[in-house]
Formats: sequence, C-alpha cells, structure tokens
Amino acid sequence: MGYGMSNELKFLGFWAINDSLDSKRLRSQLDGLKASGLEGVIFHPRFYPNDPVYMSPAYLDVVSDIILYSKSIGMAFWIYDEDGWPSGTAGGQVLARRPDLRCEWISYEQGAGGEYGIACGSKTAVSSFDNEATALFIEITHEGYRRGLKPEAFDYVTGFFTDEVAFLDGHGITVNHGALPWDSRFPALYEERYDEKLEPLLPLLFEDGEGSRQIRVRYWEMATDALIEGFYKPVQHWCAANGKKFTGHLKGEENPFFQLSYSGSAFQVLKGIETPAIDALERYPGNNFYPRIVHSIAMQQGRDGVLVEAMGGSGWGVSPESFTDYVLWLAGHGVETFTLHLNQLQLKTQAIHDWPPSMPSHITWRDGFPALLASLKEKAAGLPDLRSEPDVLIVTPTRGVMASFVPVEAMVINEHDGSGVPDNESGLISKRFLSLVEQCREAGLHYELSEERTIEEDGIVANGKLRIGRREYGSVLLADGCMWEDRGLVSKLRDAGIRVLGEGDWRQAFRLEAFSASDEVGAMGIAGTHVATETEWNLQAPESNLLFAEFDAAADGTLSVEWELEQPIAGADWSFILHDPVDEVSANGNALPIAEENGLYVARIPEQIVSGSQSLRIEARPLKDGERIPVSFLRGSFGVKSVSAYHEKDSRQLRTKGPFHLSMSDQADPADLIASGYPFADLPAVVTRQIRLDLEGAEDRTLILSDVHADAALVRLDGRELGWTWGPEWSVQLPSDFVSGEYELSVTLYPSTFNKFGPHRHVDGDRYLTSPAQYAGTKNFADRPDAPEQTLGDEWHFVKWGIGGVKLV
Repeated sequence: MGYGMSNELKFLGFWAINDSLDSKRLRSQLDGLKASGLEGVIFHPRFYPNDPVYMSPAYLDVVSDIILYSKSIGMAFWIYDEDGWPSGTAGGQVLARRPDLRCEWISYEQGAGGEYGIACGSKTAVSSFDNEATALFIEITHEGYRRGLKPEAFDYVTGFFTDEVAFLDGHGITVNHGALPWDSRFPALYEERYDEKLEPLLPLLFEDGEGSRQIRVRYWEMATDALIEGFYKPVQHWCAANGKKFTGHLKGEENPFFQLSYSGSAFQVLKGIETPAIDALERYPGNNFYPRIVHSIAMQQGRDGVLVEAMGGSGWGVSPESFTDYVLWLAGHGVETFTLHLNQLQLKTQAIHDWPPSMPSHITWRDGFPALLASLKEKAAGLPDLRSEPDVLIVTPTRGVMASFVPVEAMVINEHDGSGVPDNESGLISKRFLSLVEQCREAGLHYELSEERTIEEDGIVANGKLRIGRREYGSVLLADGCMWEDRGLVSKLRDAGIRVLGEGDWRQAFRLEAFSASDEVGAMGIAGTHVATETEWNLQAPESNLLFAEFDAAADGTLSVEWELEQPIAGADWSFILHDPVDEVSANGNALPIAEENGLYVARIPEQIVSGSQSLRIEARPLKDGERIPVSFLRGSFGVKSVSAYHEKDSRQLRTKGPFHLSMSDQADPADLIASGYPFADLPAVVTRQIRLDLEGAEDRTLILSDVHADAALVRLDGRELGWTWGPEWSVQLPSDFVSGEYELSVTLYPSTFNKFGPHRHVDGDRYLTSPAQYAGTKNFADRPDAPEQTLGDEWHFVKWGIGGVKLV
C-alpha cells in the first residue's frame, strides 16, 4: 500500500484566519510554522472579518500569494472550503442567493385531542440534502478558487477540507429536539426503493409497533444516502475532476448511537471521501473504535492516507507529554496525517477562548516543538505495521442501532463527544459493541471494522476469504445486534470456510486468556545514582513576568483593575498589554499612548507613574464595537505574590484565593516557582547547579531530572546543549565524549501555557477539555455532569512549575 498508510507521520496546522489578510504577516507566520516542524497548513477562514471580502478578487489575490509562498518554502497547502463551519454555506453566500432554501424535520407531538401525530417543522437554512444548494456552494467556493486563484497557485493546492456536514445543517435536530431530518423528496425516494408509501409508516420511527424495526433501518439508510448524494458525492466528483484531494470528517463519530443522529453511517459516508478523516478532540486518548474506522476504510478502498483534526479544545494545559500520548494513540490506529486544531493568525481574546490551544504559535514551549515532532516520528516508526493482514474484521451493528432507535431518547447524549448514551435497546447495542472493540484492543488483536450493509453490498466471498475492496478477511466477528437483509449471509460465510465468530467465542478462537491490566504493569527501577550535587539550584528568573488583569466593569463599560505594591518601587520598566484594541488606557490616572506590536496592543508605563506609589490602578475604555473585556496583562520585572496561601488542587495543580500583589522580592524557590512569584509567567526560567559526574559503571549514561513540574525542559552541560526533554521520562543522553568530572548543569524550564491563559477560575482549573463557555463560567457539555451551573469559582488555579534534583543511570 502507498506511503500514506505507513507509520510515517505528517503534521499540518489548521490555520485559523481570523484577521484581515496581509501577505507580509501571513508569510511571516507561515515561516514560523515551517520552523516549528509542520509540513503544511489547511487555510481556514474562521471568525474571518471579511477584509477583503471572502472569495472576492482581492481576497483571492492574497490567497494566491500565500499559496505560492508556501510552495517556495516547501509547505503543503490545503484549503478549508468554508468561512466558519459546518461546510456548505459559502460564508452565507448560498443563502443570500437562494433565500428560499429550507431545512425540514418531522417530530412526533401530542395534539389538542391527546393523540400523537407527525408534525412538520422547517427553517430558512442550507440543507445538506439539497444538491442544488451544494451545486451553488461548489460554484461559489471550489469554482471560485479554481477561477480566481492564479493558475500556478491553484495547481499547487493539495486539496480541499470539508467540515462536519451532517443531516440538514449539521446542528443536531435529533439530539437537541428529538426530531428527525426530513426532505420533501423522501416519500418518493422511499417508494421508489421499497415499493410502499412512507407517510403512513412515519409514526413507527418514533414508537414501537409492527414493522418498526424494518422501517427505521430503511429510513436511516435512505437518509444516509441522501446526505451522500446531496453533498459529499458532488464535492468528491469536483475534487477528482480537478485533480485535488478531498478530505473531511463527520460530526458524531465516537460511537454508532452518536453517528446515527448526525450522519447515519460513517462507513457509508467516509468510503466516498478520497482521504477519510476523523475529528479527535480533547487531550487524552478516547475509545478505540472511531480512529480505526478511517484506517479500515482506507485499507479497503485503497486510499493512500487518512487524516485527523486533532486536539481541538484540549486546553492551554496541553504538554509535550499529553501531546505524545495522544498522537501515538492515533498513530497506533493507522492515522498518519495530523492537523493540529488550531493555529490562530491573531491571538485576540476571542481566539484565546476559541477551543484552545493555538498551537504551536502561542504555546509557552513552542521552541521545543520541532524536537517533539521529531521524537514522535521516530517513535511512530516502531509501531506495528497495520498494512499487514488483520486478524479479524469486526462487524459494527449499525442496523441494530437503527432498528431500535427512538429519537427522543437521544436527547440525553453529550453533543460534543457522544457520551451519555442511554441504556435503552439501541444505546446498549452501541455500548456493548464499544466494549467488544476495547476487549479486542486489549487482547492485542489486529482488527479492522465494517458494518452489515457494507458487507452485503460490497463484500465478495472468494478463496475462503471475505473481500471488501482491496482487503481480505479470514475471520469475521459479529457484534451482538447485527442485522442482515440477506438472512443466509452468515451461513454463506461459514460455508465458504470463513471463520465467523460471536461475542461469546472469539477469545477461544484466538486462544486468548482473559486479559488483566496488571499483566502489563512493570516495575521501573533506577540502576544506580552517579551524580554528586555540589551546590543548590541557582535560579535565573524569566526575563520578564506577567500579571493577569482581572477587570471590573463599570456600568458605562469602563474597565479597571488595581494591585497593591508590596513596597514602593523605583526603576520600573513595565507595560500593559492587551490582546484587543481599546479606546484608551490609563495608569494611576495618567493616559498612556498605545502602540500595536506584533499583533498586541502595548501601553508603556513611565517609571514616574509607579515610583513611590502604594498601588497601580489600570483603567481601559473598550472600543464601542470591540471586545468588551479584552485579555490583558501587566508585564515587567516584578514578582506576583498571593495574599492567601497556595494549596494542592491535585497532583498537577495549585490553587489560591489571592488576591495578588506586586513584589520586588528576588527570593524564589526553584522547586516552586508559582508561589515564588511567577504564577502567570509565560517565559522559561533557567536553573543551574554544579554537579560531579561519576561515569564509571554508568549503564546507559542517561541524565534524569527528578521532581520536575514543567511542560518541557532544555538541558545543557557546561553550555553544551544535550536536548529537550519532557514527562514522564525527563531524561537526556550524555554523549560518549563526556568523562567523569565536574560540570555546570543548566535546565531551562518552560511553564504551562494554562498559567497564562487559564481559565484560571474554572472550578476544575486545567481540564482535558476547554470550551469557550468555560471562560464565561456557563456550564456546558464540555464540563463534568456534576459541575455547578456557574463554573467560575473564587479560587485561582495554576499548573505546578519547578524542579527538585537530578540523577544519572
């Protein structure tokens, strides 16, 4: 199979174009992305201010320029096919040209007489079932790029990315309202396909009755096909005709129950996408079903790669350690092209809150990003090669979920990740299936996935194997709940010599013992300590410090924040920095000039304003139509001390009630840089100490840092760079030319980006999932179910930062 299905990882940036287009600025950021180790970008207008107008000649001229610059520096260039998301509206232009377009749905409601019946609803919106709307979308967007870009620029474009196109306009009519997607053509389509009228059967989609299981399967498969015909197939055909790759992911991929309400069958939709993709958000590995879908489809369809939109909403607390775990989990499922969500062009307040992080441009440890990607590529090369013949094909019970699905019962699930699946028949089929997949994963089986319909329509039995496209399977594992139109299919598979297994006998068939997690747990010991520390750590503080401005807003919109000074301060060189423009800023009643510097708005505070003062009061007046409360910081050479003590939140976090005051104390503990005065710092600290190395008998010459709390560290010995390190290893190798003796060890410690951008007051602090609503304190699907309705508390949270010791093994 081709290059794309190997373990050679590629990394792209999901490039959020959220500000006016300027070629010089775009080129500069593209240079930075290349230097960080990325191999390309997906150009993604997102909260784009329409300057120049989206898809206008002026817009396309700038895009042409940046494409050709991308070509000149060897960066791949994909185009995201929308201004915002989900795809299909052309930034509102489709609806502007066709205001008659409608999205329709049906629901089951109680009438005035107490009897239930079918009710119809609709709204003005672009429906993904409407191929005329899709044709207009393609004309405006895809054809717009083809005709409007310079020919050499269009030729260089790798392909187009489409995002979360689902039933209707993708906004969860079933999950949110208990209704079903509808199109006026459905009755004719159904009658043509099944030779019976659909309208009399509609109540069976909502309540059980004679024939309800069959009608539901037929309805959902028809709706899936209508989605494919209405949107995905026309876009794929255009891309193929114009020599462009086509990639995209669905909404609701995480489990069969979740998939159903948004796209019907991911297997049916994704097999028609040239480069099938998934959306893998958050920070920690998820279930082992949905990443394997795209790998399976790619192998079956002979695709040369798969793609993932990764880590959206994983929060500013993402570290190299969590990044590594996540990437290797996906790479272990055959995913090889990673699109990192997001990299913001302009880090406005809205962008800071927009499903963070902005990676790699705005994370504290971005200097280590090239080393991180190189490490991941090396580790991925050692993963099992999933191009080899699989042990088993697991059949997803998509029809089983369809047959027992009751729309109103889907309203309990989390619309972000599909958790909260109910314990009804349909939900339990989905849950048991996920459990089966996890068991196969734990048992070490090389499995691929399909579903009932694909096997019936695309499967070919030959030479004792079931062939789907280019892939052959000698063993087929049927999950509970599978349904077949061809009731003799399973017997045909067995008669052909194919091993057909059920949930009760698959372990015996593969001669597997019951899996126990303890079987994989090993003990890691230290062979011996060969480092004598001659001195304590010496701290070189960050070049400058930060203090987050938690504004109070007056009735007229004026913002203010005031900090006490621990003692009168002289010689201060401080600045007030805002992430959005404002009308004016003052310090202790003195108006300050504001200058734009590298996308930030900087007001320098003259020394005489602070000198001799007992406090510093900042006031700001937002722009009339601007950001109401811009993220802002005081930057300078000072310490930030909390009046209240710090306490452990958990193994990673500290918490304090504050408030904070400014200090000129230079006493700091390298083991706890947060309490020492650097809770909001975004620049690294450097710690040094004299050590004596005894390299006689050292087994592998590994220098290990101990008791480290940081995102990453850069290690030097006598000024010689030994490399980057991060958890859990916190180690570097000593080159062979180092001999026993005394050296100066220098460790540059990088703090968590969460400490800068928060949300500091969220009750859980640094979560694995961060949505925009968590900055506002509004409980939403990104919060734990038992979180309070108002999720901002009275304590500040910070990720620990500091270092203890060092050893050599």
